[in-house]
Amino acid sequence: MKHTSPLLVFVIAIGATWVVAPGWALAGSGFYVSGDIGANFASGLDTIGTSNDRASWCDEYINPRYNEYERCTGPDRSVGGRWENEFDGATGILAGAAAGYSFAGQNPNSPLGGLRVELEYFYRQSNYNQTADIPLGVGTQGQKLRDEIVQATDRIGSITSHNLFGNLFYDFVNTSRFTPYVGFGGGVGFTDMEYGSVWARNEDTMNADGSYKISTGADLPNYDEIRRNLAKTVSVGQATLSDVLWGFQVLFGVDYAITQAVSLGLKGRWVRFGSFSDDFIWNPLRSHVPNLRKDGSEPVSGRLKTSDLEFFGVSLNLKYHF
Repeated sequence: MKHTSPLLVFVIAIGATWVVAPGWALAGSGFYVSGDIGANFASGLDTIGTSNDRASWCDEYINPRYNEYERCTGPDRSVGGRWENEFDGATGILAGAAAGYSFAGQNPNSPLGGLRVELEYFYRQSNYNQTADIPLGVGTQGQKLRDEIVQATDRIGSITSHNLFGNLFYDFVNTSRFTPYVGFGGGVGFTDMEYGSVWARNEDTMNADGSYKISTGADLPNYDEIRRNLAKTVSVGQATLSDVLWGFQVLFGVDYAITQAVSLGLKGRWVRFGSFSDDFIWNPLRSHVPNLRKDGSEPVSGRLKTSDLEFFGVSLNLKYHF
C-alpha cells in the first residue's frame, strides 16, 4: 500500500503555516499551526495466530478418503488451532501537523493561561522487517508443528498508522524565550501491518529409527497415500492487515521563540493503542487452493492478533502563532 511521504506532509504543513494560516485570525488571537518531523521507537510485539483449519488428513486434496472417518465429518470433529510468536522492537519515521489554540494571550495572569488545546494528525511507520520461527502451537496447529512441519515462520514487515488526536497541553509560561510544556491526548489510529506466515512440510523420508518424518494420519489404513500427498506441501498466509485502534498519548517538550510569531521546539511523546487484529487467507493451503474440499467448500482462513501497540516518538516541532 502506498502512503503519502511523511516529509511531504511536513512540508505541506509548514507551507500552510505561512500561506494559509495568516488569513485565519489576527495576531495575538491565540491560534497557531505546527508541523513535526522525527522518529519513532516501537516496542516489541507478542502475537497470537488462529485458524479454522482442520487436521491435514481431513483435507480432501491430501486424503481422498476423508469422508470415511468420523473425526473429519462427525459432530465432534476438531476445528481450529492457535500459535504464538514474538518480535523485537522497531524504529521508523514520525511526521505530523496540528492546529491549536493557546489561552496564554487571553488570560496572562490566570492559572488557565498556560492551557492550550490542539487537533493533531500524525503519521508513523515502524519498520520491524523480522521473520521469527513459530515456537508454540495449540490444538490443530500444535499437532501440525509436531507431526509434519519442517519450517513454520511468521513475518512482520512494517506497521504504519494515520492518526487523529485531540490534545490538551499546559505551557509553563515564563519571561525567557523557552517554554516547557506537558500534555495528554486521545484519538484513533488507522493502522496497517504487513504480515506473512509460512508452514512447510517435511519430505517423505525416514528418521534414523525407521519412522517417517511425517506422522500425520499414521493410524489410518491409507497412511502411505496421506504421507505422500502431504510431503513438501506449503501453506502461505500473506496480506496487508488493517485495523482501527483507539489510543492515548503523553506529550512533553520545550519550545524556543525565534520571533514573536515563530517558535522551534523539541517534542517527545509516548503513544499506546489497543491490540491489533485482522483476518487473512491461507493461499496456497498445503500447496492447493484455500479450501478443504474440491467442490470449493470449507474455506480456510487465519487471524492474527497482537499485544497492545506502543511507541516513543521524538520530533522537531515548528509553530506559527497568530
